[in-house]
Parts: sequence; C-alpha cells; structure tokens
Amino acid sequence: MALVANEFVTMVADLLSPLGQITAKRLFGGWGLYCDGTVFALVFKDVLFLKADDLCRTRFEAKDLPPFRPHGPDGICIAYFEIPGDWLEDGDDILPYARIALDAGLRALAAKNAKVKKPRKRKAAKIRENLR
Repeated sequence: MALVANEFVTMVADLLSPLGQITAKRLFGGWGLYCDGTVFALVFKDVLFLKADDLCRTRFEAKDLPPFRPHGPDGICIAYFEIPGDWLEDGDDILPYARIALDAGLRALAAKNAKVKKPRKRKAAKIRENLR
C-alpha cells in the first residue's frame, strides 16, 4: 500500500484484504479505504468507519453503531458508522459488515456513473430548428 505510514490503517487494510485489493489514500484529514478502487471505509484518528446508504443503514443502526460526525457530536452526520475496536480482533466480526459497506460503495459508484449528460444531438437539432 503506497503512502500508508499509519500502523492502524495498515492493520485494518490487512484485515479487510479478503474483500479484494485494499488501498488507502489520504482523505479529509484521515484515510479513505478502497477495495478494488471503490471507497467503502474511512479511518479517522485510528477509528474505522464503514460506509452505509439507505439500503443498509438500518443494519448499522441495529447494532447501535454511532455515525461519523467529523465536526463533533452536534455536527453533520456522514453516511459512515463507527466500528467497535473489538470487531477488529477477528475477521469473522468485521468482514460481514465490511461487505455491506463495500456494496454501499458500489451502489454509490454505479449511481454516479449512471448520471448521463444530455446528448449533444438534441442541442444541435434544436439550434437547427431555431435557424429555420
């Protein structure tokens, strides 16, 4: 993993490696964790946060996992949930939730890629109509 100087990030990346190729990049004063190029987790101040979306948020909330609030308890809530430190002792605890987070990351990426710009043909046809 290039650029990783933090032992905690390296340990988490190794733990999550059964999911695929895990890489880490500096992000928002912490680290973004990517699996095969898809962001699915954050590490901030040596705490792991996994990504959630509307389809899986209740799974994290059911475990009473606190949401990531980078600006303190009264700040905005970002769609990542804090993972207890004891879950990092065994892949059997963390990997099912990491897979859920990866699925949320893949859905977010698919939604981003699905945004299509209006075809230029329409614009050109409209211009031609206006010129007549």
